[in-house]
Amino acid sequence: MAKHTIYMYYCDMRQHAITDAGLLALLNGPDQLRFHTIKNKTRQRQFAMGRWLIKHGLSQQFSVAKSDNYELTNYSQWRQLTSDKRYSVSISHSSDYVAVAIADFPCELGIDIEQHKSRNFSELLKVFSTTEEQHLIANLADIKSMFYRLWTAKEAFLKVTQKPIDAVVKQDLSPCLLSGFAQTSSYQSYSGELAKGDYSYCVMTNAAKITSIEVFQLNCASVEP
Repeated sequence: MAKHTIYMYYCDMRQHAITDAGLLALLNGPDQLRFHTIKNKTRQRQFAMGRWLIKHGLSQQFSVAKSDNYELTNYSQWRQLTSDKRYSVSISHSSDYVAVAIADFPCELGIDIEQHKSRNFSELLKVFSTTEEQHLIANLADIKSMFYRLWTAKEAFLKVTQKPIDAVVKQDLSPCLLSGFAQTSSYQSYSGELAKGDYSYCVMTNAAKITSIEVFQLNCASVEP
């Protein structure tokens, strides 16, 4: 059986105060135009840094040249225009962190990353989770961590399935709460925490032959195209 690996890359944007010109240099022509339509400075950085992470991940894992000669379709497929090689991708960001998931084989991918914040967990759970999920979290020791594990799993499930939000809310993802690696229906999920437990993430895929997920942190102190 061939080894199918999903690669997750993430970075903390606070490592470098990159200029607008520097961010633009990371992007191709169409993405530069989109960059200018984004009014919020933080979202501009998240937008550009997500593409930077994909470029570096592809370079490190598959020796793909880092260039602006790419096409990103529906935030799920990255195509190198010179070779017509396609990669499955997903992008997420929360506060100062940006994360991407990459695979070099056809599959649906969804990644979500969320910063931990104090919330009314019990009330929010009523909005986006099933009764089974609520009962399970209520009986677990670390409610905050389990809340964010479920939150990121729901968001990743939404991305990978493209189902309506009400269907995602009704989908029971209890297995994701019981293990960092979980099988839910025909989907596999991988959950964890970053930044000493300040962020949670979940990567979900419909791929049937995944043997591993590898996680890498990139230092963006010297960002270059």
